[in-house]
Amino acid sequence: MRKLVFALLVLPLFTACNQKELKQLREQNSQLTQMAQEKDSTIDDFVESFDVIAANLAIIKEKENIISVSASENPSAGKKAQIVTDLGLVRDLLEENKAKLESLDKKLNNSWYQNSKLKKLIAGLKVQIEEKDKSINALSEQLAQLNVEVDNLNGQVTELNGTVVALSTENDSINKTIEERTANLNTAHYVIGDIKELKLKQVVTSTGGILGIGSTNKLNQKINPENFNNIDITQTTTIPVSGRKVSLVTSHPSDSYRFEGTDKEIEAITILDPHEFWKASKYLVVAVK
Repeated sequence: MRKLVFALLVLPLFTACNQKELKQLREQNSQLTQMAQEKDSTIDDFVESFDVIAANLAIIKEKENIISVSASENPSAGKKAQIVTDLGLVRDLLEENKAKLESLDKKLNNSWYQNSKLKKLIAGLKVQIEEKDKSINALSEQLAQLNVEVDNLNGQVTELNGTVVALSTENDSINKTIEERTANLNTAHYVIGDIKELKLKQVVTSTGGILGIGSTNKLNQKINPENFNNIDITQTTTIPVSGRKVSLVTSHPSDSYRFEGTDKEIEAITILDPHEFWKASKYLVVAVK
């Protein structure tokens, strides 16, 4: 009977102890569950960030190779613009990676869940990003040097263009002078008329003789260009004339020309050897009757 009464007295106390322990166990279980969920969430965040960083690094490596190859080929203006665009993209990706790594580092440091492997991974990624940063800076310097070289080349091209223009102008002037001199050398002057008309125009003068008898007609030294016709001796070898008698007042080798026509009328003078015909004088005076 005493045992039964003792049991009945102790049972409520025992039950209360069990309930307290059960509550504590439930609280601990809840904490462990929450910690496990936080751990899973943290790991998921790390994995997601690692995937993004890895993808960014792959793009950076690809762009880095393209930029390096393009920059070594003396790029055109279009390629240079593309290089600048690619460098900007790479820098944006690097900044995104740095931000994600910094966020991961803080999460890991503030989390109860400390993992040495994760810390090593973050440290390794930091090293990779730093190396890429240095590499991109080097490429930027290379591009800047290319700009300097291109500017220098543009300056040289501008200078050369100026020289070419100057030489071209000088060459045009020389060619013009040569053409003018050649035209002058190839230009001859002739006039046709009877002696009285030629004397009246003061094309010819008479020397010697008495009262005009036995005088010699010759070209007046005071030449009036308006009294003469101009011809190109390289193009004109026939000079039309019209008269029963035709003679040359000016001196020209007899074998360098001939008269064309009949015994009754001379119709033209044919120049057989232009060089010899015009050698002594570029002026031809023809007297006709």
